[in-house]
Amino acid sequence: MENKIGKYFKYAIGEIVLVVIGILIAMQINNANQKRIDFNEEQVLLKILKNDFTSRLNELEVLNVGRKNAAGTIEQLMSFRDNPPEDYYDNVMDSLLAMSTTTYRFNEKFATMDMLFNSGKVNSLSNDSLRFFLSNWPANVEEMLEEQRLIVSNFYELEKILSKYVSLRDIYQKFSWNDYDIPDIKPSTIQKDYKGLLNDVRFENLIASKRFLLIINIKDSNLLIAEAKKIIQLLEDEIN
Repeated sequence: MENKIGKYFKYAIGEIVLVVIGILIAMQINNANQKRIDFNEEQVLLKILKNDFTSRLNELEVLNVGRKNAAGTIEQLMSFRDNPPEDYYDNVMDSLLAMSTTTYRFNEKFATMDMLFNSGKVNSLSNDSLRFFLSNWPANVEEMLEEQRLIVSNFYELEKILSKYVSLRDIYQKFSWNDYDIPDIKPSTIQKDYKGLLNDVRFENLIASKRFLLIINIKDSNLLIAEAKKIIQLLEDEIN
């Protein structure tokens, strides 16, 4: 009898051990599957981020070219104010005014980054340096956007002054940045007063203010460009 009970217990213990081993193996398989799923999801996210940051980097670099040209154009207008030319040629003045008043706005929307932070997925990224740079990106963008918003506000004030002296129709016709194709229309018949515009104190102050904001905007954008390049490099290192 004792022999039978002993055999039964041995059998039962063996079954329990097999069940436990089976459970452990299943857990390991599940963990391995989950890690593979997490890895694949992260790879997809990293590739999307790389594409988005590459696009943002290109946008920042193109915008900075426009901002530098605008700052240089404003300096040329200021030189006309200090040393008036004998003649004010419409084509030249309208082109200068068009370039100097463009706002060169960076797109504030970044859906991938919003999803990354709103979902908490930023915390699941395995690379600590990548998490650090991504976490700092929104605040650094906001720093640049502060000047951008002031530049936009400056534009609306400039538009009011320009309307008093020159034709906005002709100025907008000279807008040629970023391959925008503005359909041709007949020139305005408005009598233009470029000399009066350049001698307007408010106009001079507004373009001086814009030049200052553009210079700060360029510096902030250069920092973002450097950060974007670093983020892209980190992303490339993590993508298999």
